[in-house]
Amino acid sequence: MWIWLSVLGLAYTVFQVLQAYLLGEGELSLRHLLYWPAYKPHELAESAKKAWLPALELLAGLFNQAVVSYPASALAALLFLINWRGYQAHFLRAAKRRLGRWWVAVYLCLVLCALAAFCKPLFSLSIYWLNQYLDGIFLLRLGAIIDWLSFQFEYLFGLLIQIFLVLLTFIWIRGLNSEPGRIFEFALKRAVFVAKWAGVILLMSLFLIHLPLLISYLWITQQTDFTNAVIQYIEQTARPLIAVALILSCSIQVTLTLHNETLREAVQEHAQLVRRHWFRIIWFLVVAGLHFFAISWLNDFIVGAFPRNSVPNLLLSGFITVVRAFLAAWFLASWVCLYRASQPFPREIRF
Repeated sequence: MWIWLSVLGLAYTVFQVLQAYLLGEGELSLRHLLYWPAYKPHELAESAKKAWLPALELLAGLFNQAVVSYPASALAALLFLINWRGYQAHFLRAAKRRLGRWWVAVYLCLVLCALAAFCKPLFSLSIYWLNQYLDGIFLLRLGAIIDWLSFQFEYLFGLLIQIFLVLLTFIWIRGLNSEPGRIFEFALKRAVFVAKWAGVILLMSLFLIHLPLLISYLWITQQTDFTNAVIQYIEQTARPLIAVALILSCSIQVTLTLHNETLREAVQEHAQLVRRHWFRIIWFLVVAGLHFFAISWLNDFIVGAFPRNSVPNLLLSGFITVVRAFLAAWFLASWVCLYRASQPFPREIRF
């Protein structure tokens, strides 16, 4: 599990380095490899202040999406569009049975978002070149629309990987043996059952984050202060609010993944679980949260002590990414075990 999370996280780090290099914000030479900049750490209190939001989102990711799906989502979008190994057909069959007459609209929207997800890294890497021919404000607004559409597919791809990891943990604790390809196909089918809950989260992200950003970018030339205020609102209000909402609804996703239930039944079962086992859940949240806060604090205190895109910064960032992935995998597996052990009469799941 931690290897999956590490590979996706490191892919994001490598893409950031490549993007910085193309934009002229990074430089790679023999001198930079041999002579490292001085270590200048931040204040402990300042690093701790910056660590609470990443730690909160890492904790919320255990119950929603613990993976970094970008830019691997671009490759996933391409494979989805060409129907690699028939996975698109598997999704369509499950969507027709589960979503009824809505499956056509969902499928068309998914294809549009997949196209945006495929174009997003290409647009990001070529924006400096495009700025020679197109207006910068136009590119900013176009990028915001592509980012919004791409986010939908990135989230769904990350959700699919999360469901795969949950099912993989379930198979381990049951002592079963199954091929990863078969588990992935089953995760694709189970993703349809989690679709309504995913829709709720995407709507929250739309109204709390993406819609204010899109509106602010329309007025960015006249109302620069408004754009800055929107960004500050997202950092200080919207992101923490979504993370807290996901933590408070911690068992809904795993319930929909492991059982054939409606969203209403999953919410009712979540309320019963919290009422019966609130003490165990709180202790799990405290222990996991402290670990995530520690790794987020170390990331800012150690990695941030070197200039961005310098050699020690990149090496330490890669190391922290692997450690963070290991902790996320450990606590995700622990959460599935805790959820399974909290069931009064564990129900079977058919593969």
